[in-house]
Amino acid sequence: MAVLVAIVLALLVAAAVLLVASRSASASERPETPLQAFRNGVSGRRKPDPEQQAAAEAAAVEPVDLSLAQFLRETVDEGEAYLQVDDLAATLQRARDKAAGTLPGNRKPLSGR
Repeated sequence: MAVLVAIVLALLVAAAVLLVASRSASASERPETPLQAFRNGVSGRRKPDPEQQAAAEAAAVEPVDLSLAQFLRETVDEGEAYLQVDDLAATLQRARDKAAGTLPGNRKPLSGR
């Protein structure tokens, strides 16, 4: 019984929030009130437009059962890699030199002074 009362109370609160939101929205702020948007959404579920129908059909397609190894074999790219080992090594060396230069006692003398 307590669960039923809680559900009815939650539905009443939701309806009140929807009503307050629809009354507080002015025509200059929104092209449609939340209540109209709700009605349009409900009617859209009954009569979906072609774009929604195409999206629903695409979502309903059965997934392809493919192992990870097979997927990687079939999608391998023989082009040049995005990251080059030499570039990474040079960047890491510069970062190491900067980090070693900022440690106390490891400061390199400035030339010209």
